[in-house]
Amino acid sequence: MTCRRLAVTAAAAVAAAILLLLGVPPLTAAQQGGAAADSDARVAALRRTLDSHPANFNAALELATTLHQLDHAAPNGGKRVPEAAAAYRRAAQLAASPAARAYVNSNLGALLLAGGRVGEAADAMHETLALARQLDMQRSDLYVGTLFNLAKAEQQLGRQEASQALMGQVLELADGVAGGTYLKAWAALKAPSPAQLKEMAACARYLRRKRTGVDEAGLSGRQRTAWHELQARWSWLDGLSEADQSWIGFGLFHAYQQAGRFEDAWRALHEANQLQDRAAPYDPAQDDANTAAILAMFQPPKPASADPAEATYAALMRGAAGFSGGPTRPIFVVGMPRSGSTLVEQILASHSQVWGAGEDTALAPLLPDLLAVLRGGGEVRAAEIQEVGLRYQAEMRGRVPPERAESVVWIVDKMLRNMWNVGFIAMMLPDACILHAARHPADAALSCYAQPFEGRGTPWASNLTAIAHQVELVQRLADHWDVVLPGRVLHVRYEDLIRDQQRTTRRMLQHCGIPWEPGVLDFYTTQRTVATASLAQVRQRLYADSVLQYRRYAAHLAPLLSPMRHWILRYEREAGLESSAALLAEVLGGGEAQQQQQQQQQAAGGPGSSSGSSSGSSRGGSRGGGTSGGPVSRGDKEKARDEL
Repeated sequence: MTCRRLAVTAAAAVAAAILLLLGVPPLTAAQQGGAAADSDARVAALRRTLDSHPANFNAALELATTLHQLDHAAPNGGKRVPEAAAAYRRAAQLAASPAARAYVNSNLGALLLAGGRVGEAADAMHETLALARQLDMQRSDLYVGTLFNLAKAEQQLGRQEASQALMGQVLELADGVAGGTYLKAWAALKAPSPAQLKEMAACARYLRRKRTGVDEAGLSGRQRTAWHELQARWSWLDGLSEADQSWIGFGLFHAYQQAGRFEDAWRALHEANQLQDRAAPYDPAQDDANTAAILAMFQPPKPASADPAEATYAALMRGAAGFSGGPTRPIFVVGMPRSGSTLVEQILASHSQVWGAGEDTALAPLLPDLLAVLRGGGEVRAAEIQEVGLRYQAEMRGRVPPERAESVVWIVDKMLRNMWNVGFIAMMLPDACILHAARHPADAALSCYAQPFEGRGTPWASNLTAIAHQVELVQRLADHWDVVLPGRVLHVRYEDLIRDQQRTTRRMLQHCGIPWEPGVLDFYTTQRTVATASLAQVRQRLYADSVLQYRRYAAHLAPLLSPMRHWILRYEREAGLESSAALLAEVLGGGEAQQQQQQQQQAAGGPGSSSGSSSGSSRGGSRGGGTSGGPVSRGDKEKARDEL
């Protein structure tokens, strides 16, 4: 079978659309034809310059920054990181002054941190900070930005106390100097004091009124005095983008939650997301097109069909042309963010024969090659599919730390958007284990809304209706793979892990063929770098506080709950959870029949048509917007500031 030619049915018709499915947000046509091509050409030119002039500081620095920017804009599994790091180190050696060397090392630290090389990143950051202190630059963007990144590195390494101590230093040194870093540090603070909460609230109040405008002529004397005090304290933040301003809202959300002030928490969270959504509104059209193409391409196989093409397709979906039998086996964890995927990976990585690669997938850069094979004139050689699978295995195996190379048998790839790529995985990696990390749809959705995702991959997470649409796409795909590849994907519910950790963990290991080790139950003691928003949760025992947490904010979540009503009730039935039917009826009105009618009416306008924009009325209720500057009902200064 592996040597004969295999016909591929239906591939050519949809291959062009599938090319977008790379596990990361694809570049636009302009970016592909402009930035990517131009940058690649520039990289080639800079390499030639350095070959002939190895001591050229400007060429080394430009090569490093170009590769760094490409790694962010068009990820390829971290392949550019080693060359970029080497170019930064060359530039640092060639730098004409300690200040220049400090800036270069700061960039190096940021590159390595994003690339998962946290220990090396911390070393570069410490060198940067030492140079900056020698130059008396503690009150500079360079110093506080590097200090903030070092705090993130400490957090990823599991040193929470050290991380929080550094965040406290960032707040002190960035005040009046680096507005964006200052507000991000507030958002990263885990347990603000009452005085700090008051300071955060005042900062947010100033930024809000600055955005909406203040007519001083309409203020009372005390209000005017209060406004001038706010200006004196916070005007140094003027000019920050709305995206930067949003960070204080995320910080306030968590602080108010800890204080039990849930209405205040919601207002802060909703306002923060409105700012982010306005800065980068999400268009679902591309995800819709990608999903439709996948659903069309991968249909249930018909192995008993007399049609040779159908029989060949069935063989392909069994992985008959794929690569298997290598020294390591892949495990893919797919699904929605904030659904327990980091917990699943942490449990698996606590096994002596498993290594967790995080989201640094090698699959995305290889998919265009696989698709080129599948659409190659209607016929392909099995060896060509095997070769792509072999390259994936080799790439991932090459990322295993040397000290683990001999013991590791399974490698976990936690790129969640591989949910779109399950069909390709089945085709080229027949021995891959696929786990779908699932969680109550409303809990996962609210958790996405509450998390300020920094970077790429979740452009929909600041809009309630867009989140609901993403949940629907992921669930539709999960259902589709159950039909096309029955039994191939194991659905791992977060609530099942909470309810019966050992039984659910055993199911995961058995599905992947991993022998049982009791140590996997003590996952919270495993020391490894965790680079996602869930890193704090995997450092502690399982807890049930986050189950059905959305109900606390249900009154504000109509734009989210309305399109997800069916998925919520179905999930609760299947997971054995208490039904939210009564709560949903109270919040939304009507029952499932009425909801189906509403969905049919909304479908005429397309996905997200009712609230895909950033308007406040479509994103969680009228209470989510800014406050008005009405008359003062009490005379004290603090009340005047509150009114502002």
